[in-house]
Amino acid sequence: MSRSYRTLALALVGMLVVVGIAKLVEHKPRTTSSPQAAGIESVSATELVDVTDITGDASAGTTAGSTGGAVTGDSVTDVVDGDAATTSTAAPAQTAGCLITGVLKVGATGAEVQCLETQLAAAGYSTTVDTTFDASTDAAVKAYQSAKSLSVDGIVGKQTAQDLGIWGGPAGPLPAADTDCPDTHHGAIVDRANQRGALCEDGHITYQFPITSAWSQPDPGTYKVYAKDMNASSSFGGHYSTMTHFVAFTKGKYKGARIAFHSVPKTSDGKYVQTLDSVGTEAVHGQSSGCIRVLPDDSVKIWDWLSIGEKVHVIS
Repeated sequence: MSRSYRTLALALVGMLVVVGIAKLVEHKPRTTSSPQAAGIESVSATELVDVTDITGDASAGTTAGSTGGAVTGDSVTDVVDGDAATTSTAAPAQTAGCLITGVLKVGATGAEVQCLETQLAAAGYSTTVDTTFDASTDAAVKAYQSAKSLSVDGIVGKQTAQDLGIWGGPAGPLPAADTDCPDTHHGAIVDRANQRGALCEDGHITYQFPITSAWSQPDPGTYKVYAKDMNASSSFGGHYSTMTHFVAFTKGKYKGARIAFHSVPKTSDGKYVQTLDSVGTEAVHGQSSGCIRVLPDDSVKIWDWLSIGEKVHVIS
């Protein structure tokens, strides 16, 4: 064999060796750990993930599988929405010569509004001192709440009034009023400031119940129920938990995750993520990142009471 043929043959052999090595590399098993191998719960696209972990919230997203505007047993993959923590302050000594005894917001009138405005002005927050809770009062309240790391919603409840030194109302939560009921036949009220909810019929409160909510959302407003899922589950943060009677009425303002009423979640060992007697207390206020946790029996009542299209009024 001539030198040129020997060179060509060696080149062909070399090419075959390279191709063989490439094939071996291509079929070599990957060494990257799977989620299961790493101890992380995997979530399928057909699983409703309500993103409630031991310290988190049940605020669910709106991705594949959701049947919006319907009662469904189907499920979706959801995402956590989040929360902005606020600083809860102990009630300071009353420092004003006047007091307020109830929740004040835009539209309120009377001597207690004048008391609020007087104290805001004394604290350096510009507002017209009269007897009407108008836009200037709302702006001053929000500026004060922001400066004091309170929930910025423009509503003066017990916490804001205590910080201002003008709270003269009861030590416990204030009940919602009939005037807070939405205009649908059946409706519900959410009062984050007092960790309470209520069910309404034709403008009248028929039932009240404790809740555990986020600090910063849902924002005050009126929302329509748009989806209901009987069962939900979560593997957020590596902690698998389940909850029931998921009644969605708005979406989170951080990531657009679904926000709903639902039962207090349980971990995989069957334990509740918070004790049932803690629902409605300030000790766990803010453990949710958006959704409204309720007692198991109350979740059934809410599920049966609210239909798609009926309204939920968030008053604080």
